Amino acid sequence: MPEIVVLGASGFFHHAEPLLRHFGERMVIEAEYIPAKIAAHQPDIVITFEASNPQRGLVVAEMVRRNIATLLVMDGIQEWRNTWSRIKGGNKRPLNQPILTHKVACLGRLDARLYESWGNVGKCEIVGAPRLDDLILQHYPIRTHPIEGRPFRLLVMTARTPGFTSQEREVTLQSLRDLRDHLKHRKDIEVVWRLSKGLHLELGVENTFTSATGDELHQLLPQMDAVITTPSTAQLEAMLVGLPVALLNYHLVPVYTSAAWEIKCSSHIEPVLEDLRNPPLERMLYQDFCLHDALECRTPALPRLVQLIETMIKIRREQCSHGKPLSFPARILDSPEYFVSWPSEAFDLERLYPDHPVFRLREVTFLQSELDAALIAIEQLKDQVNTLTQRLHRIPGYTWLSRLALSLQRRFHLGGHYQV
Repeated sequence: MPEIVVLGASGFFHHAEPLLRHFGERMVIEAEYIPAKIAAHQPDIVITFEASNPQRGLVVAEMVRRNIATLLVMDGIQEWRNTWSRIKGGNKRPLNQPILTHKVACLGRLDARLYESWGNVGKCEIVGAPRLDDLILQHYPIRTHPIEGRPFRLLVMTARTPGFTSQEREVTLQSLRDLRDHLKHRKDIEVVWRLSKGLHLELGVENTFTSATGDELHQLLPQMDAVITTPSTAQLEAMLVGLPVALLNYHLVPVYTSAAWEIKCSSHIEPVLEDLRNPPLERMLYQDFCLHDALECRTPALPRLVQLIETMIKIRREQCSHGKPLSFPARILDSPEYFVSWPSEAFDLERLYPDHPVFRLREVTFLQSELDAALIAIEQLKDQVNTLTQRLHRIPGYTWLSRLALSLQRRFHLGGHYQV
């Protein structure tokens, strides 16, 4: 009997592939969300990559009642409109409010904090996204050099769903029209469009989008110089490749997963494009911070997810053998990495502050010698200050005048007046 059952329709198979390759016959994928059929496998754990679907939600709730461990693996970013606009009309379940599974594997610390603020305390585990491990293993450096001598290659993308209402779709379309109208006059920019839901037909542009599995995008990104996208998990994928990323967001809603650039109206397009062509180091450092806050990606995610699954299976078996109701500790994966923001490899004071010549000094022996001279000079200045202070105190009336001045200053402050 398989120990692990994954709830996955055809659109979610690519999310489960890394787990299936690892667990093999220990895992089975079920595309029919029938509680009795899932329970018939007698699994130790049931995994889902999406829990807002009512049928999947019913399966999860039934597995929890049967003391079977349940895990939600988040494979995409949380987005404001997907959280709030999608449920308007009353026929959709709120997304992760609450999380029905025992545990949720979060992309990063950002999502864990957000989900916990919605009442899911004790459920969040910081894992990452195994399907992005191929990009993590490539270890792309962030791009900070200007593009010169050739056309600037720009990828323009949208999320899988450009709008959850007709009004939102029109706003997204208008932002793309503004961008298209600006770019068609730029002979120095080579644009690749990757748009969803037929938007390219309304814009009259050639589209490269054919698959949402990620393989196509992972091959395309290294060929680009920068990316403009609506809020989407693809922004993290572009950041992993080291590309400067700007969010196209005319919707005037909060952005859960931040970027170093954001285009909120047509007047933002030109200055953002110039920055993307020649990205300032300080912006790219902030982008690197945003990436690591949103995605646990200093090391591949699959080993963490496997450890989480194996530990949940072990805990479930131990508790069932003693006839105990199933429960899990608040954190199974606990690492200091989750509480520390390590500096980017590109953090360089000399490049950040070129007007400060001291940061150009790299010779340790020279710096040690200069530091020694500076410390001696400071001690000499301290001695001079002490000598002068002693001389001042020997001047008749100096101490009395100092106390009088201090008293007058205090009176002015208490009266709401300040000396200039």
